[in-house]
Amino acid sequence: MLGLSYRGVEQFLTMFGCPGSKSTIERDLARSGQKAKALHMKSMRMGVQLLGVDATGARIAGQSRAGMLFFVDIGNGKLLFVVRAKETDSRQVRRHVQEIVDIVGAEHLRADELSVYDDPALGIDRTICMSHWLKSKCRRARELARQFASEHLWYESEMMLGLQRLLHEKWSSPRLPEEIERLVRRFINCRKGTYWKANQLLRHIERTRPHVGRGPGDPTNSTTDRVIGLTYKIRSKTMRGFKSWDKALAHPYLSQYVRGENGVSDQVQDRAAGGHAPGHRAGKGGHAGGDDSRHGRPDLPDRLGHV
Repeated sequence: MLGLSYRGVEQFLTMFGCPGSKSTIERDLARSGQKAKALHMKSMRMGVQLLGVDATGARIAGQSRAGMLFFVDIGNGKLLFVVRAKETDSRQVRRHVQEIVDIVGAEHLRADELSVYDDPALGIDRTICMSHWLKSKCRRARELARQFASEHLWYESEMMLGLQRLLHEKWSSPRLPEEIERLVRRFINCRKGTYWKANQLLRHIERTRPHVGRGPGDPTNSTTDRVIGLTYKIRSKTMRGFKSWDKALAHPYLSQYVRGENGVSDQVQDRAAGGHAPGHRAGKGGHAGGDDSRHGRPDLPDRLGHV
């Protein structure tokens, strides 16, 4: 939760008179992670209105190009699922999205602008994260301004800088600003060199802008990014890599469980309700957190065995 290494946790506990080896800590965390994952599956909330999805690199020992896909309920900022997937594998990503949309009954999907999520077969309205969209378009406009300037095309360079300003100033406009429409028409017949690149950028802006998130709520996918950071990246950045996929995929569930809601750990709430937290042994020879059954949710392990 705090991003400490196993050795750091060992030293921390020793200061409070609770000695233990880092191997014991790793074993207990792995066991508790599986229990937290099981509890999470049992308490899954259906009827998600806005489902956020985003990918991140996975630190797995011996694997340099691994990836994980996070699904988050943007309405309450809670993690829903973590699956093993690389965002570049469109078939795998779409399969995961379809399965999880069906399970939680999501009405809308919020993602970045990668075309991998733009599949009509998913049967769900998709909106693009305003932050991702604006950042990528402004970065591309700056690059084109520098390219035009290097070719001594100063007027065109100024137009690209003006495009960047317009995107920032009028991001909340419900329709494409008239100034950008004029730029689209100006470059629409260009087919060579930097002019062609500017044409591609402007037409992409025209095509994708209607799908960018807006409205009274947060138009970005920042909630999903924040959940990834708090439940996974804060730990993965301080280590060389998880030793197995089971440990990597269970860690975000345990981290969310420990953090709880409004600063109150779910462990405290479980004990107040008479339950057992992950890692707590229920009687002599008992196992942490009770059994792994889904209590009326048999569809989860069958449909998400790859999670």
